Amino acid sequence: MKLKKILITILVLALFLTSNVISYNLGNSSKKLADKKIIAKKDDNEKSSKKINDEYVLERINEVKRMIDKNYYKKADDYDVLIGMLKGAVNSLKDPYSYYMTEDEYKKFNEETDGEFAGLGIYVSGSIDDNLITVVAPMKGTPADRAGLKTDDKIIKINGKDFTADKMDDAVKIMRGKPGEKVKITVLRRDENGKAKFIDFEIVREIIKVQTVSSKLLKDNIGYISISGFDTPTYNDFDKQYKELKKQGMKKLILDLRNNPGGLLTTSTQVVNTFLDGGLIMYTLDKQNNKETINATKGADDIKIVVLVNKGSASASEIVAGALKDRKRATIIGTQTFGKGIVQTVFNMPDGEGLKLTTSAYYTPSGVNIHGKGIAPDIKVELNKEVKTISIDNLAKDNQIQKAIEILNK
Repeated sequence: MKLKKILITILVLALFLTSNVISYNLGNSSKKLADKKIIAKKDDNEKSSKKINDEYVLERINEVKRMIDKNYYKKADDYDVLIGMLKGAVNSLKDPYSYYMTEDEYKKFNEETDGEFAGLGIYVSGSIDDNLITVVAPMKGTPADRAGLKTDDKIIKINGKDFTADKMDDAVKIMRGKPGEKVKITVLRRDENGKAKFIDFEIVREIIKVQTVSSKLLKDNIGYISISGFDTPTYNDFDKQYKELKKQGMKKLILDLRNNPGGLLTTSTQVVNTFLDGGLIMYTLDKQNNKETINATKGADDIKIVVLVNKGSASASEIVAGALKDRKRATIIGTQTFGKGIVQTVFNMPDGEGLKLTTSAYYTPSGVNIHGKGIAPDIKVELNKEVKTISIDNLAKDNQIQKAIEILNK
């Protein structure tokens, strides 16, 4: 089984999470509900005293398959039954970041991390607290961003059909599809006082070509780089634009990670490596307490840095912010981050399928796991309400950028 990619994602995915729920009964009974008669080999309430080991699990799965083949009123597709069992097994973990992918789903998943796919442009996550599909962030410049979706919006309905987090992959399949078609989304949004309202959006699908890095040289030799996600091309784009800003005379840097939901672990640590002269970036611990550390190499730039974050900054972007904060290499400005401190590994499976599984928790250099908590900024600054889109084009109104400029010029 070859390790494909290591990811730190909100589902990230940019609009592709699959956590299909297949509900099935592994007991030794069959119930004919139409006439209320029940035929059972043993008491329905009696639990097996057998030890649950691999052999026993396979025995039970085979038993269910035989009962479907013998008793189901229609011919069942063997592949669909297999995929249902595999998805159900992973879904039993009750982890919205772990899921099994068919060949088609896995291809689409890889398209996203490679930087191009068809859809609306929303990073979503399944919330364990309320079982609702939560918008981590809209991608900059995409249909979802232009329509006005915001971080923490709860997607309640799609095309008039109710959806919850345990049906996220079904929801994603509807939001993805042919470019040019309209998708109606109903979200639940709360204001700063906690008052909730439902909002309907009609959004037209597009081919999403994700440009994750943008930059500009501001006055006073301050460079501005925005990273909207950590995909495969991101580091090369960042490195190219960073070097170009230095040629233009950049002496100080604003690194904007607001509404960045994460992505590839390797990409995020490459970005951090630019600014750390050796030492720890982060480490992970699995359930056996095996520790894996990622360290920076020598020879980093000593440029003065401010990092901008908000509630939409999650996962890999929190690795960047956490490392630069703990190592005293940057001032963090903005609001509390999302709080995703776990690592997913993607495995190649037979027949072109894939398994994405949470395999460890990660820790910042100071030994903090931020899962469910997030990273507190060094300087808390709420974004002005009149700023509708996070962009360098809103420089004059964006008080978080203005605060960053003030700190860098001290």
